[in-house]
Amino acid sequence: MFRKGHRLFSVASIGLILVAVLRVIAHFAAPPDDLVMSALLTAMQAYRFDLGLGNPSMLDIFESLSLTMAILLLWVGLTNLLIARYAGIRDKLMRRVGTLNVFGVGALVVLFSIYQLPPPAIALGIVEILFVIARFRLRRSRIVRSPERAPTGR
Repeated sequence: MFRKGHRLFSVASIGLILVAVLRVIAHFAAPPDDLVMSALLTAMQAYRFDLGLGNPSMLDIFESLSLTMAILLLWVGLTNLLIARYAGIRDKLMRRVGTLNVFGVGALVVLFSIYQLPPPAIALGIVEILFVIARFRLRRSRIVRSPERAPTGR
C-alpha cells in the first residue's frame, strides 16, 4: 500500500476517507440555533413525497443523501487502498484507477464549487491535487513483466 510508486495514491485515498469522516461529523453536528434554520428544517420535515412504497420527507431525502456521500467516499477510499496493496508497482490497473479517481474527485470539486459549498470543495480539491500528482507519477512508470511472468525461453 505504501510501496514506492503507490505512496501518494495511498495518501490521496486516505484523504478521501478523512473527507468521509468529516462529512459524518458535519452531518451529526447540531444545526445553527436561529429562527430561519428552525423554520427551514420544520418545512423540510413537513414536505413529503409519495413514492408509492414510502412517504419520505424532504429532510429524510436530504439526510440520506448526505450520509450516502460519506459512505461512497469511504468505499472509494478503502477500495483504492485495497487496489494499491495488491496491484504491482508498474501495473496498468493502478494508472487506470488513478485516472478514474482524477475524473471522479474532479467532478465532485466542480459540483461543490458550482453550488458554492466551500468546505467539501476545498477538502476534495486538496485530495484532487494529490490524485493528479500521483497519476502523473504512475504515468512515468512503464509496464515491466515481473520475473514470474517473463518467458523462460524453453
